[in-house]
Formats: sequence, structure tokens, C-alpha cells
Amino acid sequence: MKSILIISHSEDYHVEKAIEVLKSKNSNYFLLELDQFPKNYLIKQSIGNNEFSTTLENIHTKQNINFSNIGSIWLRKPANFSYLVSDMEQSIEQFSNQETEHALFSALYGINCFWVSHPKYLRASMWKGEQLQRALTLGFKIPDTIISNDPNEIRSFFLKHKKVVYKVMSDPVITSPKMQSQGVATTLIDENMLHDSDSLRLLPNQFQAYIEKAYELRVTIIAGKVFAAKLDSQLHPESQVDCRNLNVQVPMSAYQLPEEIEQACLEFVNSYQLTYSALDLIVTPQGEYVFLENNPNGQYRFVEENVPELKITKSLIEALEEACK
Repeated sequence: MKSILIISHSEDYHVEKAIEVLKSKNSNYFLLELDQFPKNYLIKQSIGNNEFSTTLENIHTKQNINFSNIGSIWLRKPANFSYLVSDMEQSIEQFSNQETEHALFSALYGINCFWVSHPKYLRASMWKGEQLQRALTLGFKIPDTIISNDPNEIRSFFLKHKKVVYKVMSDPVITSPKMQSQGVATTLIDENMLHDSDSLRLLPNQFQAYIEKAYELRVTIIAGKVFAAKLDSQLHPESQVDCRNLNVQVPMSAYQLPEEIEQACLEFVNSYQLTYSALDLIVTPQGEYVFLENNPNGQYRFVEENVPELKITKSLIEALEEACK
């Protein structure tokens, strides 16, 4: 039986839980913690006319893996590399990061196996504006959205919709190792915030018409299996605009999606060739389902911890193990 390669960082509690399960089943796996690479690892990629091979060893545990024996890869989360020298000049560190990335990913891209998910598909699926366009073509309703650094266009959008939120497009995440990622909060815009033309002009920002909610949904998909959780975010004022507020406990429960919404979620994820993704939806007081965004490497443990009957880790491990047979 081949091995599972897990790629993440040393404080990822999603990986901690998965490894507990793998150990209980005596499954073969190798953990690559990117925040300890290459400092605590030795990599060797040999490329010749008649053969090529790559091996990776953890210098502390002495565990090693030959890439030809990898049956599946879980690319869980990126992290900054670390080196034996910790006080590099910025230009030297930048060069070191580029060389290290080339060494690692030239080897990884050469592996023909089951990925959760392949980096080229992760990157293709991360662009928020394109996600909204794609969701629209697949039949989802979406919030009216403007991405702009034109102050006049932004003000016109605000005047049209009256209630508008600012929402980041990238992922400057604020993380607690044992809790859900918070990120930069979605923020209701006050008209006074739009007076500063220089700030609006500085860079393109995403603004959306605010959608009134009955509740929110987190739809996690792994290898074609759908796990939907209902978030009663409107019970607390602190979580009504952004349910990720860590200062309140948002009640969660298992949720049965209508068949057409479940199929639309699957079609959306499959259109990117992703094997894992987490989608955020709103259900309005009128019962309409509204697509917000796709998180191709999104968190799921907070769902499992609040809704234990949603066995996402179990499903993930089964998919990774099946590919190793």
C-alpha cells in the first residue's frame, strides 16, 4: 500500500485530528510541515537520462518517503519556509524562498496521484470575482458586487443599494491554532467612509449589496460527498454581518440542502477540478439561496466540532486511503 503525503504547517489542528485517525488505522503517511522546511528536512531529487527519483527525510524523526511510493497528497495549508540561518537579509531570503519553492514543487508536480487538491486547481479557483461570475452561470443568485478603485463608481453603488458591505478578496487570516480562522471581518459601510477619495483610489476593493439573512450555510465537499451545516448567525448582533466573529458562539446544526442547490454546489466545485472545497451561502428570509464565496482550502474542523454527525475528517481520510490501494 502506498503512502499519504500531508503538506501543511506545524500548528494546523486539522492535521492533528487527521493524523490521530491515521495512526489508529496504522496507515502509511508522511507529514511535511512547510514552516519547518527545509530546516528540518533533507530533500533529494535525482534526474537522469534513464531515471528520476525524489526522497524526503525528516532529520529529527528519521522518517523518510520516496515520492514514487506516494498514492495521495493532501495539500492542506501553505506556510513560510524556515532555514538554518534565521536572520537573512530580505533579498537573500526572497531568493532562498524562490529556490526552495522550485525544488519542492518541481518534485511534487511530477507525482501522478490523487490530490486534495492540486495546486494548479487551487490557484485557478481562488479569484473572488471570477467565482461570482461562475456561480451566476451555474444558476446561483449572488449579491450585486463592485470591485473598483474608482471613488465615483463606489459612491454610486452605495447610493443605489443603501446598505453595502466591504469584503476582502484575499486571505490575511488571523488564526488561533485551536479555533476557526477569523480573517478580516466583513464590514458594513457607513457613508462617511466614502468621503476619503484617496483611500478609495488606493487599490481595488470589493463592495457588495448587503443581503438580509435568515441563516447561513457552510457547504463542505470532499470527493463528491456533501456536508452542509446551518449557522444561525442572526441570533447574535455580533455575528449578523460576519458569522466568523470569535467573540460569540454561533449555533450550528446539520442541514439538508435542496437537491438542486446540492447539485449546483457539486457542479461548481467540479468545474474547477477540486476534490475539496468549502462554500459559503446565505438563505434569505424569503427562502432564496445566495452564493457568497468558495474557499478551496477552507477550514472544516469548526464544523465537525459543532456538528459531530458531519464526519468530514473520516470522509477525507477514506478518500486519501482509497487512492493508496
